[in-house]
Amino acid sequence: MPEGPEIRRAADRIGKALVGQTVVDGRWPFPTLSDKTHLLLNQEVVQVTSKGKAMLIRLANGWTMYSHNQLYGRWTVHLNTTAVNSRRSLRAEFITERHAVRLWSATDIVMLPTHEEGGHPFLAKLGPDVLDEAVSEVALTERLAGPTCYRKKAATLMLDQSAFAGLGNYLRSEILHEAGVHPDDRPCDLSHESVVAWGQAIKRITVRAYETGGITVPGATAEASKARGEPRRRWRHAVFCRDERPCLTCGDLVVRKRYAGRRLDFCPTCQPSRRLKD
Repeated sequence: MPEGPEIRRAADRIGKALVGQTVVDGRWPFPTLSDKTHLLLNQEVVQVTSKGKAMLIRLANGWTMYSHNQLYGRWTVHLNTTAVNSRRSLRAEFITERHAVRLWSATDIVMLPTHEEGGHPFLAKLGPDVLDEAVSEVALTERLAGPTCYRKKAATLMLDQSAFAGLGNYLRSEILHEAGVHPDDRPCDLSHESVVAWGQAIKRITVRAYETGGITVPGATAEASKARGEPRRRWRHAVFCRDERPCLTCGDLVVRKRYAGRRLDFCPTCQPSRRLKD
């Protein structure tokens, strides 16, 4: 499933093609859209943004198309003269004078009055969007130390969209490694300094992934891993997909654990457990 950085980058790309443009043609065959053509056709797009893993296309008529890619959804942007052949199922198509923007395979799409977006069942439950410029490292640290998060295990907390919107599996492993937090530890197990480092890592790693297209390590680190011949799934990260390989920080082996069936990679040496025994 695409995580917050990937959806924000998609929103940026779609926004360049749609914002300020009028939808002159299109198709909206998905059941929740099929009777909403009048809300989409001949409308100006005023904003394309994301919140967590959701995409929001806002129109001048006061309506928004909400979508969530889930596992299989994909957005494409082409010149409207480009022939496109895809085995995917078309969900929505926006045609402007120059571009064709299409959403394929997603299964969570709905039209909402823009002023009622906050009442959507998914959006209403979201915590702060980590990529929101108004959400600071200090705010993220305060949230970790607050009642919503204080006693939750790190492995669970980093995937809880009601705690932090936009985080997902690869970000979870990378953030916890950057912060030196063991996946079984909770904010209440840690010193204030460790919680601050965790809050800073949430922001820093997520922003870096957004700015670099999913790379969570500094550029020099990525280049050094490339030079060793490592595949892309490894050189992009510090620990994710690097299980049973040396940690780039200390040299000890990265370990993989599964939580609710989902993989989490971490370094036991860089991320020692500080949780007190019950």
